[in-house]
Parts: sequence; C-alpha cells; structure tokens
Amino acid sequence: MKRILAAIDFLDTTDRVINYAKKVIKETKGKLLIVHSETLESYLSTITTEFNQTPSMELINAQKEQIEDRLNKILDSLNEDGIKAEFILMEGSTVENILREADIFKADLIVIGSHKHGKFHNLLFGSIHKSLIALSQIPVLIVPSEDM
Repeated sequence: MKRILAAIDFLDTTDRVINYAKKVIKETKGKLLIVHSETLESYLSTITTEFNQTPSMELINAQKEQIEDRLNKILDSLNEDGIKAEFILMEGSTVENILREADIFKADLIVIGSHKHGKFHNLLFGSIHKSLIALSQIPVLIVPSEDM
C-alpha cells in the first residue's frame, strides 16, 4: 500500500483515521492524501446553527479557511513525522469526490471512519462508507468509531 487516501470529516473518528493511515504509510514509506469534502448545505447549516448568523459568502469563505487551517495542522504533524502527505478540500458529493480523487491519486486504499448513526439517519441520508464499499474499485478500510 504505497498510496493511501484518508477521507476525514472532523467528527469523532478523524484522529483514528489519520493514525491508522499514518501507521500504514510509515511501514510502506508511501504517500498519504487527506480528503475533506463539504457540501454547500453543510456550510450553511454550520453558519446558521453553530454561529447563529445569516449565511453570506464572507462567512462561507471564513469557514473554508478554518477547515484549511485544521487540515494544515494535520499536514504539519504528519510532515514532522516524516510522512509525505497532502490534502484536498472539496465541495460537492462526498462519495463522488472521494472516488474521483482516489482515481486521480491512484490510491491503493481508501481509509474512512464509521459513525454511529441510527437506521433512520441512514435511511434518510445514506451511509458514505457503505456507498464507497459498493462503488469503489479499490479496497475501502472502515475505521470504527471506538475500540472493538
């Protein structure tokens, strides 16, 4: 596994996903691509619910900058450990973005975290990791949200 794509969402499994990918990359001396995908709806939702403000392009751009800062911190930490890594912040369909970037990057493995959503949530919104497993031409590793 020389090329690993780690898809993160900054929820409860992000550190676990990065740590797993880091471990594999160290062993293989490969390269890591960190992917974070947002939809316009998620930007708007965060601005209205977390910040209690009226959405504007200025606030959306500020939120993007915050996400890029977080991604840069992860990248800096990986680089300090001697790991070749880069990140991509994308907008749009998460599954489509991950699959497209995995193809462009020529990834050998996709690593993504699982979440504890109920059946109702999965019925309404679907499951990203299940969609990736169904559609991906390369292996997908699901990192559990907690120790098994």
